[in-house]
Amino acid sequence: MKNIKYKVTDTKPPTAKDWGDIPKDNIDLNYIYKIFFEKTNSEVQTLFNGIVAIEYVDALRWMPARPFSYYIKGFIDFILNKHYAGIDANDAAYSFLRLIKEKVDSNKSSLLPLKYEIISTIDFIISNQDYFRLVDDEESYKIYQYIKSNL
Repeated sequence: MKNIKYKVTDTKPPTAKDWGDIPKDNIDLNYIYKIFFEKTNSEVQTLFNGIVAIEYVDALRWMPARPFSYYIKGFIDFILNKHYAGIDANDAAYSFLRLIKEKVDSNKSSLLPLKYEIISTIDFIISNQDYFRLVDDEESYKIYQYIKSNL
């Protein structure tokens, strides 16, 4: 399988204004903000590849639109460059597919500016099913078809 050196990232991380007013009682969003705020996509690669990687991938779903748009590009870079250590390739692929499906259902407009990058990443995952251990995996293919037809 060909290893792709690919970058879709923006130049600057989201600002405090991009994150908006985070209510003090929103423990999850405050935690996510503390972890991600002012980090570049290069810096978050270690988060996506760490021991609690699934937690950080899950954090993407709760982010406001601008931070989500920025950090999903970092996760796309992470998937395409295949430097997995703390997260299994299968977990990375499924996490991405499920996150995008959820966003298609809940906030499709946040994905539209990234449609090309998202579809390209899904195509990459599906065309490398052996590597991601998705061979004959009906669930991933259904998610793939759903996203492509609804995004």
